[in-house]
Amino acid sequence: MYEKCLSAGLKKIQEYKPVTDEKRVAVMVASHNEDTVKYTVEKMQEYGIEREDKVVCFGQLLGMCDHISFPLGQSGYSVYKYVPYGPVDEVLPYLSRRAQENRGVITKIKKEKNLLFSEIRRRVKSGQVLYDPLKAIN
Repeated sequence: MYEKCLSAGLKKIQEYKPVTDEKRVAVMVASHNEDTVKYTVEKMQEYGIEREDKVVCFGQLLGMCDHISFPLGQSGYSVYKYVPYGPVDEVLPYLSRRAQENRGVITKIKKEKNLLFSEIRRRVKSGQVLYDPLKAIN
């Protein structure tokens, strides 16, 4: 269902792309699901939606799925990390629901930890401790 709605939004973006800003559509893909993010990127390519168009952005909780959001941002996609704010008795149930939705969060955390350690080792071995990925793109 999520992918069906997402596809409909992306098709509208494609439809209105040649039209003026008055009919501009934008989509926020708020997902911690790797497959959903991959699906979105593939559909953007299929529909001719460029990252530079800034009409599709990705959003995730700060500290979750950084192994997805950092490469997306470094590749030029719009990525937002959000922090829930409010009284503890309202924020904790929200965070609990997000954790339940992402049952594989422990696996994801282990994956992120392994990726971080691999990157640290790579940088130390190559002498790029202060590596700037944006300079590597340009």
